[in-house]
Amino acid sequence: MELPQDFAQEVQQVWQRFLQRTEPLRLDLHRYCRALTGSVWDAEDLVQDTLLRAFAKLGEISLRVDNPKAYLFRIASNLWVDHFRRAEWVTPEERTMTSIPEQSMEIRDAAKQLLQRLSPQERAAVVLKDVFDFRLEEIATILQTTVGAIKAALHGGREKLAAPSDTRAVAPVSVALLDQFVEAFNARDLARVTVLLRADAIGEIVSMGVWYGQSAVRDSALYYSLFLEQGEPRAERRTFLGEPIVVIWYALDDRNAPVVRNVLRFEELEGQVARLRSFVLCPETLTEIVGTLGLPVKTNGYGPWAPAFLEMQKRAEFAQWKAQRANTARQ
Repeated sequence: MELPQDFAQEVQQVWQRFLQRTEPLRLDLHRYCRALTGSVWDAEDLVQDTLLRAFAKLGEISLRVDNPKAYLFRIASNLWVDHFRRAEWVTPEERTMTSIPEQSMEIRDAAKQLLQRLSPQERAAVVLKDVFDFRLEEIATILQTTVGAIKAALHGGREKLAAPSDTRAVAPVSVALLDQFVEAFNARDLARVTVLLRADAIGEIVSMGVWYGQSAVRDSALYYSLFLEQGEPRAERRTFLGEPIVVIWYALDDRNAPVVRNVLRFEELEGQVARLRSFVLCPETLTEIVGTLGLPVKTNGYGPWAPAFLEMQKRAEFAQWKAQRANTARQ
């Protein structure tokens, strides 16, 4: 079934309003997800999954959100625990359980066992209490258990919670491939950049949009970055926690030195880029990564409504208008 264009636009507008309304909660949500996952990459993924799940559930008739912060934290906690439920060390009985009504009590009991014996729930309880100072009753509501279980989780968690690790298994990307990308990007050679992409490549501006296929990625995110963004964007390969990434520098004006406003992460398959993710609209992630690298950073807000992003968009539109006028004059 193909959705009408006006319907898709209405959904996009509602989604952007939702992101704007939840923007004041994003910093705390990211801090919470960062503490749970121990990885800046995984934290951003958990934030985005939480926002999508929260947005989807708003359509439920019975849903009433009296405390938006606790609502988002509860969803993040559930997604975090669900991730570990699907991990290899979960018992076969727990892995085969479904959410049909006859097994709801079994699932609830399994969740309680997770709380009693697993570090993810203990970590969630400790972070909610010691970092965000939620009351025990609020934590019990967020983690959907009892106050007594929370007290036990806090006691055990505070004793054995280890320092979070910043390692994560990702599809490796070669330095040689990124160097080719950087060279083609800085030459503003769209054809050379496109050749580096797989035919089924995925391009994403995290929290804004996803494009599927080489031509879609080329004609959207890459074309915009190469030819429409102002500030003379310049790519540079860097290494973050052992992983090669690309940072994008911008010269905002003649009076100030260039700053990093974007970070690109890549996945490689058979010598080509299989996935490209831009974190231009993820202020917390951008700040941590660029700060760890010791580089100057300027964040852009959470969405296309942010002043910095609107400024970039206006400049890009003006540059596109000038180029069209120049082409018309030559003809």
